Amino acid sequence: MTTISRGAAYAPRVSCFGGTVTAHRIALLAPAKVNLFLAVGELRSDGYHDVVTILQALDESVADVVELTAADSLSVTCAPDIGVAAEENLVHRALVRLGEIAGRAPEFSVLVHKRVPAAGGLGGASSDAAAALTGACRLWGLDESSAEVIDVAKSLGADVPFFLGGGTALYDGRGDSFVRRMQTPDLALVVINPGVSVPTPAAYAAFDQQLRNGTPDASAMIDAIDSGNPVDISAALFNNLTEAAIGLAPEVLEALQFLSQSDGILGSLVSGSGSSVFGICENTESAQRVARLAAVRDGWWASATSASAGGITEVEPG
Repeated sequence: MTTISRGAAYAPRVSCFGGTVTAHRIALLAPAKVNLFLAVGELRSDGYHDVVTILQALDESVADVVELTAADSLSVTCAPDIGVAAEENLVHRALVRLGEIAGRAPEFSVLVHKRVPAAGGLGGASSDAAAALTGACRLWGLDESSAEVIDVAKSLGADVPFFLGGGTALYDGRGDSFVRRMQTPDLALVVINPGVSVPTPAAYAAFDQQLRNGTPDASAMIDAIDSGNPVDISAALFNNLTEAAIGLAPEVLEALQFLSQSDGILGSLVSGSGSSVFGICENTESAQRVARLAAVRDGWWASATSASAGGITEVEPG
């Protein structure tokens, strides 16, 4: 898969409400993410939680590919099928909402090549939605960084705005309010999904039933990332949804124990609300070795990867 530049064919992008059709087909790499820090607060009166999180995009080893082709109507297909009706797919919702604010019919045939485990805390659906927004903006000649597009992203889910930029970033509010972009650390990572799903609403509901003694702020992780030291970053890993995820899926604990007992792992954590876990490794070779050992376990999925400073990336259509 060859990365290509945007090129003059995708200009101009001056207003979400202007622009003309500039192409008929586009393919984008939609990376997964892990949460290096995730502190969930109390349930608010609006039904959401206060969230402080530091999100880290992953490289192309853990990514979906989203292809948009101009068509006579909107259709969304996932390969392999993930069992979600097309109209309920976040990609479908993203394009409908973008069409509403842009005053255009979102007439695209969308094919999502799924490689990121679904409902695994890696942000696959959110990244796919961000890729769909990016692709539609480029095909329509719109400004993908406009406030209107960001608002659409926020309306779809807390992680969607992050994927529009990718890299390493701090968010607060309900996890969708951008605070600052950070220098991406050089991290070798291994990601494991133990073959089960943890629905995010269920994890938050379980979290609300737990007794808690407050949450730390993100300052230790911010300092660690600023230092770029993988050992310091590993020591600052935090996710207070871990207990809820393990309660819903004991396999999460098994995967965490596997990482903690593996050579070359500096630190490990649940990503998001689970069920996926990740480990920061001493080097790429350690990540690859641990991934190979994990992948032979019954029902497990695993991949060696690394922290990426990028986000949604245009690639050659398949």
